Amino acid sequence: MDSVIEDMWTPYKRLYQICQSAIRNPNEMNPDLVQCLKKHKQNFTNLLRNPPKSEKSRAQLATISMEGVMLAGQSRKVVLSQELINEAIILSDMYDLDEIIALELLCSAQRQQIRHPGLPRGLVAVLLYYDGRKAITCTLRDMFQAMSGVTWSTELPKEMTVVFDNYVQNLVEDSNILGRLLELLAEMDTEKEIALLTKNRAFGSKRHQNQVLALYESTRKALAMCLFHWSAQRGLPKNIAIRLLKQLANNTQGNTSEVTLIMLMALLYGYDTSVLLLAECDNQHISRLPILSDPEYVKCFYEAIYAQTTWQTPQMDVIIKYSFGLTLASLRQAPIDLQTNAGAIINCDEQLIDEALAGNVFTFFLRELLETNVVYEVEFIYRRLHQLITDFIDFMHAKVSELRGRSDETARVMLSFQNAGLESPPNLDDNFELLMLCVAKLYGDKRIPVTLCNEYWGPTIAKATTTTPHNAAANSKSNTSRAVSLFKFIRLASELLPQILMTPYLKMIAGLTRTEFAARAAFNLLKDSQNVSSTYAVSWDNFFTALNCYFTNMRSDQQSIGGSIYRSRPMPRNIAPSETEIMISVLGIVQAVADNDEISRIVICEHVNWQTPQVLLGLLACTTSVALKGQILLTLAALSKSKESARSIWFHLEESQVIPTMTKNSSAYASFSLAEEIVQNECRMETYKLSRGVLQLLNTLMTTHMPHRLGAGQRKGGYDPYLHFVIDKIFLKFYNRAYKDPVERWEVGAKCMQLLYFLLATYQPKAADFDNDRDDYPHPGYHIMLQLQVKSDMLRLILRIIEEAQEQLDDYNEFRGKPALEECALYALLLLEVAVAKQNAFFEAANCSILLMGLNRMLLDLNPRSRQPDYVHNIIKFVTYNSWLPRHTLAAIKILSGFTAQPDVVVQILNMYSPNSTEKLEIRRQFIECLEIDMLQLSDEQRRQYEALDRFGNAYHKDATGDAGDLDSNTSSVSDTISVSEMEVEDRQPMRIELQIKEAIVQLFEVNINQPLPNFVTFLLGIDVMRDFMYNEQIQLNVNCSCINALVLILERHLEQQRQSDKYCEHTAHIVERIYRLFHGFCASPQISEAILRYFRLTCNDFLLRHLGALPFRNNHRNHMLHAISHLMNCVSIEIRVAASHGQTTRYTLLCDILLAVNADVLHNGHSVPQELSTSLLMSAAGNQFGLGVTPCRQMMQTTAPELHANRLLDCLTLETLSLTQPDLEFFDERLVSTLLTECTANAAMHQHSAGVINIHKLHCILMDELHLVQSSIANGQRKAVIDEITTLIQYAINLNGIRMQRLATYAFMKAWGNLVQLLFSAMPETVLPVAVRKQHIIDIIEKIMFKVPPTQPLVKLSIQVTETMLVLLENLRHCYYHLEDQRALDEHGNIICLNDATPGVDATIANNQQQQQQQAKNSAANNATHVISSSVSSNSCKSSNLRFILKQLIAWIMTCEVKSQQLSINLYTSLLYCLRIVKRVRSDEQIEYNETLRTRSDSCTTFGNLQADVEQEMKHKEMAAEIISEFGEKLIDTICHDVTTGHAMCSMLALSCLDIISELRAVNTLCDIIASRGYLKQVLYGLAQSDVELKDVLKPIPDSLRPLYMYESLMAFLMQMAQTYLGATQILAEGALGVLSNMRIYDMQPDLKASQQLTLERNEPDDFMPAVDARFRSILLPALSFCDSIIDSLGARNTSASTQLLNFLFSHIDMIEGMLRAATPFMGLGHLQQLAAITNIFARITCNDQAIMQDHHHLDSGAPSPEMTNRLSRLRQLLIVVLGRFTVNEATIRCMMQQERHQQQDPTDLTEVDKWQHIKYILDISANLSIYCRAGVTSHVRDGITSKYLLTTMINDVTPLSGKTDSKKLSAIMVVILNQLKGSIAYYLSQKAIADNLVQQRASLPNITFGPSGKKNYLELSQRHNDKRSELKMSVFIAEQSLYLLWIHVDFYFRNAVIYSQENRSLINETCLDPNNMSVLNASQDEIVQLKQMLISTFNELFCSQLITASEGYTTKCKNFSAVLLRRIKALVQFAPQTS
Repeated sequence: MDSVIEDMWTPYKRLYQICQSAIRNPNEMNPDLVQCLKKHKQNFTNLLRNPPKSEKSRAQLATISMEGVMLAGQSRKVVLSQELINEAIILSDMYDLDEIIALELLCSAQRQQIRHPGLPRGLVAVLLYYDGRKAITCTLRDMFQAMSGVTWSTELPKEMTVVFDNYVQNLVEDSNILGRLLELLAEMDTEKEIALLTKNRAFGSKRHQNQVLALYESTRKALAMCLFHWSAQRGLPKNIAIRLLKQLANNTQGNTSEVTLIMLMALLYGYDTSVLLLAECDNQHISRLPILSDPEYVKCFYEAIYAQTTWQTPQMDVIIKYSFGLTLASLRQAPIDLQTNAGAIINCDEQLIDEALAGNVFTFFLRELLETNVVYEVEFIYRRLHQLITDFIDFMHAKVSELRGRSDETARVMLSFQNAGLESPPNLDDNFELLMLCVAKLYGDKRIPVTLCNEYWGPTIAKATTTTPHNAAANSKSNTSRAVSLFKFIRLASELLPQILMTPYLKMIAGLTRTEFAARAAFNLLKDSQNVSSTYAVSWDNFFTALNCYFTNMRSDQQSIGGSIYRSRPMPRNIAPSETEIMISVLGIVQAVADNDEISRIVICEHVNWQTPQVLLGLLACTTSVALKGQILLTLAALSKSKESARSIWFHLEESQVIPTMTKNSSAYASFSLAEEIVQNECRMETYKLSRGVLQLLNTLMTTHMPHRLGAGQRKGGYDPYLHFVIDKIFLKFYNRAYKDPVERWEVGAKCMQLLYFLLATYQPKAADFDNDRDDYPHPGYHIMLQLQVKSDMLRLILRIIEEAQEQLDDYNEFRGKPALEECALYALLLLEVAVAKQNAFFEAANCSILLMGLNRMLLDLNPRSRQPDYVHNIIKFVTYNSWLPRHTLAAIKILSGFTAQPDVVVQILNMYSPNSTEKLEIRRQFIECLEIDMLQLSDEQRRQYEALDRFGNAYHKDATGDAGDLDSNTSSVSDTISVSEMEVEDRQPMRIELQIKEAIVQLFEVNINQPLPNFVTFLLGIDVMRDFMYNEQIQLNVNCSCINALVLILERHLEQQRQSDKYCEHTAHIVERIYRLFHGFCASPQISEAILRYFRLTCNDFLLRHLGALPFRNNHRNHMLHAISHLMNCVSIEIRVAASHGQTTRYTLLCDILLAVNADVLHNGHSVPQELSTSLLMSAAGNQFGLGVTPCRQMMQTTAPELHANRLLDCLTLETLSLTQPDLEFFDERLVSTLLTECTANAAMHQHSAGVINIHKLHCILMDELHLVQSSIANGQRKAVIDEITTLIQYAINLNGIRMQRLATYAFMKAWGNLVQLLFSAMPETVLPVAVRKQHIIDIIEKIMFKVPPTQPLVKLSIQVTETMLVLLENLRHCYYHLEDQRALDEHGNIICLNDATPGVDATIANNQQQQQQQAKNSAANNATHVISSSVSSNSCKSSNLRFILKQLIAWIMTCEVKSQQLSINLYTSLLYCLRIVKRVRSDEQIEYNETLRTRSDSCTTFGNLQADVEQEMKHKEMAAEIISEFGEKLIDTICHDVTTGHAMCSMLALSCLDIISELRAVNTLCDIIASRGYLKQVLYGLAQSDVELKDVLKPIPDSLRPLYMYESLMAFLMQMAQTYLGATQILAEGALGVLSNMRIYDMQPDLKASQQLTLERNEPDDFMPAVDARFRSILLPALSFCDSIIDSLGARNTSASTQLLNFLFSHIDMIEGMLRAATPFMGLGHLQQLAAITNIFARITCNDQAIMQDHHHLDSGAPSPEMTNRLSRLRQLLIVVLGRFTVNEATIRCMMQQERHQQQDPTDLTEVDKWQHIKYILDISANLSIYCRAGVTSHVRDGITSKYLLTTMINDVTPLSGKTDSKKLSAIMVVILNQLKGSIAYYLSQKAIADNLVQQRASLPNITFGPSGKKNYLELSQRHNDKRSELKMSVFIAEQSLYLLWIHVDFYFRNAVIYSQENRSLINETCLDPNNMSVLNASQDEIVQLKQMLISTFNELFCSQLITASEGYTTKCKNFSAVLLRRIKALVQFAPQTS
């Protein structure tokens, strides 16, 4: 051989796949086709000749075990085992095959072993060997079929047809392929092959044996079909035809063999000349036909026929003579020039026909040819037989008439012999009778591929009453001579029809009525028949008159039988067998006409004179034969196909009581029971036509029309008697009965279960069904469902049927009755499918005492036959029969899907199989094959059956425009929700069965994906559960045997189809959507997500990247496509999150390159993905599975301007603007209709993928039930109007569903797109994209959103999703702006420093940075965008145009968006906050200092950089924002304030925050006026007052919610912001804000300080979200105190009104304040110190003068001083002074406090620097506040600046709490406190001054603050620490100054005035606080004066004085000489103090 063959399977299989692909996809020429054909030319020439054995190859095998061998696909030698070599030698010897090729075949078998679980390598090699031979043979067959010829023409392109024609013609002419075919057909013998395989032990199991034999027989059949195709198209050459003739003569395989019949038909086509009779035929191949082109053909073949004297097959020669005679007869009709080749032989036509008739040719037709299945499987074989019959009738008129005469003579002879009582002679001519029976059989068989019977009714077309599609097709042939001849034949047969021809004639007429047109013609023929002279007139009147007479006579006989005993009983009249046969034939015509023509059916039923239903049911009750009764029932079933006739038959059936429904029979019919007839007669005869008839009748009646409450009135209405009859009398007994024909058993069972399935499928469980007291029976499906949920005989029988069917089908063998068994098993599976689907609903409705076991549990029980729990296994096994039983496979998968949805079920199923079970692998393999099915070749009968099953299973409903008023209200659909598309298009093509299987498998995955592991998902994905989950290993997918491969291939094919055409298939799109959704579930599953993403990335050639780059798909406006894109984007989002979390920067960059690609051409040309993605990593034997590449044939989407790929995806959305209005209704209330539509809407919890969709079927049922209830009260004329209105409502619901589904798809897309974009920028690492590029991309996307999707959408959640996406993008945009601003500052300063110090290094750095950026930006589009944006950034990229548009549009959205959703408002306000924070950045003091430092340094160099531009740019942004806000003005403020007062709490808080920023920007000058004048401030204060009660709940130990607290904080923040202006503070006070705060009791609910402190110590959980109670209280109190502080800041401490209201607020909550002051200590917790600091701050800012004013105010109001107020003021002053003594600043106190904190936290490392600083800060604040308070107290009402009316000695009565001693002197104690505070603050200052200086040195020592982020971080950290320390130092100096001043005041007073007590000084002393009886307090003893003086002398030494002055000068901003002046005065007072003797 010239060509090298890899093995005997792989190249042949590839050749077959390429040929099939070219034929199935003829639109484009496959380039591999011609190359493959050339490569295999030698294989076709030597067809099925193996390369012979050779000594060289065998010698090579001998050395392989040592040296190895080069195998296909390997790059090095492989050492093979001796066992493999031995197997190769065995194969070589067995098939005479080259040893090396045998070895290659074994290697291929090793690779394919995964597809054949349980088979060893050798047996798989045998399968591959025969499969390869079949593949090459089928390829040749298909090429012969695809070539051009005279019999048929293909739709292939001309180029492809020419290729096939030339190739095949070359094989025939050069290689004698036809001779090789005959040689192979003669050589191939099944028995010899079986012997060969058995001898070499090449047979495995019975299944393997059947598979091998099936491949062998398929090869033989394909060879015969090759010969047949060539013969039919081109004719057979003379020598081939004669050779074939001889081969048929010597055939020993039997004439019923399919191969023999195909060879015979090839011979009959070889000399066929029927093409000459076509009127218009210019085919060039006609003249080349051998019989026309070869002048010796006719003569030689004629001689060959007579030369062959012996025939192994009887009567084979007569059919050849018959056909050749008709060929000669047809040549007579041909032109003269074509007749010359026949010569004298042309006159031998009649001779041949006569010999054929003498040889009983029609007997051979009837008993041999027409009994073979291949006749009905191959259309052109059937057409050839049709031609043989019609040619005989057309060409042989005289011969037909002669046969008719002979039949009359035969009838007379037979009649005479019968009259004489003799047997008829055997040699009578019966050819005419056989001819009619042949016509009846040929056209009456239900398996016929085409309907050719219309040709017999051509002349009747003009008489047809209505025009049908068949009429138009037949008009062209209606007037031809052939049509006239055929119709005359029918007329001829009916003339003077003798009795013996009656039955054949009636059967012929019945056979010729297989179409609607033929049935109508037959009906008219029998209706118009006037042949009254015939022996038996053939007309409808005669038929039904005879039937009526039979019924009348036999009924009278039965009535007379029941007479008196004194009367003699007449002999009962019986119908003769011949009459019975004629009656059966008559009923056959009625059945055939009724089956195919509705009008004729209705006429037959409703004819007044015929009374068809009454007569037939009456005859059924008479004593007729069982066969006749069965035919009567079948005829009634045919008549019941119309609703009108079904009503009548139901009524008469109920009246006849042939199926007893009542105890007593009171009907007018004779007493008769079908059940007794079945038991007594049928079972005895072992034929069950009666059972099949009654089942067919009930099935037709129930599927056509089920009257509501049938039989009500006479009995309990319902169908239970009929159901019990079917179940108890037939179904439960059929399996164990005896049958003559075993096939009939399965036929009876199938019909029973077909009826049960329909009833169960149309049953909707209801609670009323379980009510035993109801007036009528429940729906029949209730009883069936009940039987399937308990351990019943019915369930056991169904499972037994499934088991037996599985056992027989598992042998893969052909046997008689296999189709019936398959149908029976199908309905058994369908019953279980529906029962499992409805089980949950049935259990929910159940309220009975019956113990319902549950079908899912009972399927796990032990099988009593096998003693194993194998019921589920038997069901799953049907998945393995997917290639020829697809509907069984679908049912099994659906059962498994519903079954595994239950908990703890999957584990039990998987435990049925051992870990390495071959059955387990086989089942997984079959699931994969189900997903890999491309298109199944179904017969028309299968397709019709599957469509009928889909109608019952998916949605059983009546058309809304029809009369569905009598439909049982219980009738409903199996599925809960009918899809819109199923109702929207009536003529929509049903989903193909293979797509349904794929959808069911995807549904199985979805059901099990969330089940506990292990589950069916892991099983089908090939995950080793034991290894991966129990041993915690990394999950690995079994790539070689995993369903995910097939799922990915489906999407790859769809992607390829998307690139090639715009064709849209809804079903395919639905499957694609489901698979993408499943992949999303896989990616989201925490157990298998990592493995799936790794598989997508590595094995599938980066599946997600390729599909993402191919977006958007074509037809993206379709819902399914939108959902598919959504799920794909969700998968990509998960991939982005995983890449970000694992630090996969390269992966993240790839995703960004695709999503942020600007140029669509660049994207789709694949430059955005790495080069290695173009190579597939997953290879199969057939080639590359996933290597489809990224490059499409066109751009997936046309764009007019470059934009981001993410933005192009957004163009998929088509946002509808039209709304659907409810139609005007006359009979239905519109409000009730709206409520009804809401009730029929699917729940989101139950139907997450169809939420909001109206259940059309449920709506229809409710409306029709309503019509049924009111139909008795409405007029007859209104019924149609009501039905029309119902139709309008349903159409409105359908349209509404369409809109809702579109909105749901749009929302799903927007949600997925939004999540993808959000995650892309939120998780993006810093190194992926430059910040400037990232910022520009975000701006582009935000602008795209604002242009494309306004927030005012009909679907609110779509608007919410849009705004949520925009919110996240704006947050990222804010981050980019901040980062760029900081980076520019660094760059500017860095440029200055580098240019001054190290310019060359900077050049290198810049070059390196540029190189890195180019490396990161991998596609040119991204590089261009980066370059453009970077250049614009360098100039001044932060232009405000984009930001202006965004801000303006955002504000417009807020103002135009109605309050449809609070979430929408929340998102918009949050977005506005982020946008405003871009223009007004909040900086800390350290950041401001840092920027100032940069600016200061840059001022020294004006050549490079100018950071002042940044400040100007920021100011421009603020001005721009203020300008935009001012444009909207008061309307915007009104909108925001409205949301503040009426919105959700979160919305109000965000709106308040927006107002705060607007106030900061000073954008609206009249903001405060608007808020106050329009009542918004009053509403805010009212809300604040109302929150008092809610805030009390916040202080519970475990509050219900913290929302009131957050809302309160927002309100207080807004009030504080407003109070920061003088006008705002005034308006707040005018509205009584402080009064509201005074009335709030929440401030008095201070938790117990000691208890809360202890709780804080015990809690110590920093990560706990819920704050402690005391912390929550401080969150409430501190904002109020801060608000008071803001009032003081704005109005000043001297504002009497403000001070009065503030003091009122404080004294309203004085108990809380006093409690805090009493417990005050430096060792309190941090929160308490903060609270104390805030309280003392307020008191420090309100002077004692204000307190006096308040006291005077109370005095004026009440007329007398309030003792309570006086006492409270006195206590308050004393408490504050005592607290001052406790908070003395000194190192010891601070050190002790720190040690206590460490002890409390139990870990020294937990006390951070921030905690230390905060403690010290609050202590210093408290000390400073108290110092200010004391100073204010002693300096109030100062007249001359020297003396004061108030002293600390007068403000405190008892100094014991201050000094801790009971005998302390007041003056001494107070002076000690003041001196200690003074010394302690100076000492603390001195100790911390060095630390502050050190921090300054550290910051100054930083070499460059711009060397990177860490440099800035260090600078800011040091700055913060320095600022904190500096503030401490300032506070220490401030405390020292205040203490020094207090000291001077008291020293001055006592040294001057208090030494000598005199009356004239009394007026200067405030005596109001003194005890009148003890005025000695003002007298200071000499000892105290001396002691005070000594203390002052010892304290104010030179060192201390210098330290004090130094500290004061360094940290005092005003009056730097203040301390020095006071020191001089104090020293002067001490020095010149008066002495007393």
